[in-house]
Amino acid sequence: MYKNILLVDHESNLATALQFLLGHAGFNVTLAGTYAEAEAAVETMRPDLALIDANLPDRSGYDLCQALLARPGLQHLPVLMLTTRSLEVEREKALSLGATDFVVKPFDPAGMLVRVQELLREAA
Repeated sequence: MYKNILLVDHESNLATALQFLLGHAGFNVTLAGTYAEAEAAVETMRPDLALIDANLPDRSGYDLCQALLARPGLQHLPVLMLTTRSLEVEREKALSLGATDFVVKPFDPAGMLVRVQELLREAA
């Protein structure tokens, strides 16, 4: 069974590379570049995992994390927050808002694939 991943990141090069990597590994990846696009995408797809950039152009990725987890049926959605800031306070904020994990950009693509697979296995 294919797993659906919602990838929310306004950096198109990174998003496209991740979409290719995850798609090649057998995942269905829906891209969104903004909070609003992510909200619209969730209306038409049910994600099994969300990768969310903390710094979106129209609203905070942390707000999106909270909004997704507040939706009926998504309370246990694994959320992996992506950020360029490696401060411990950022990690603590992400986890306190319900994110499952936190990754600092740039990251190793192979390591990201392994982490996504682990999160999906843990959620199953």
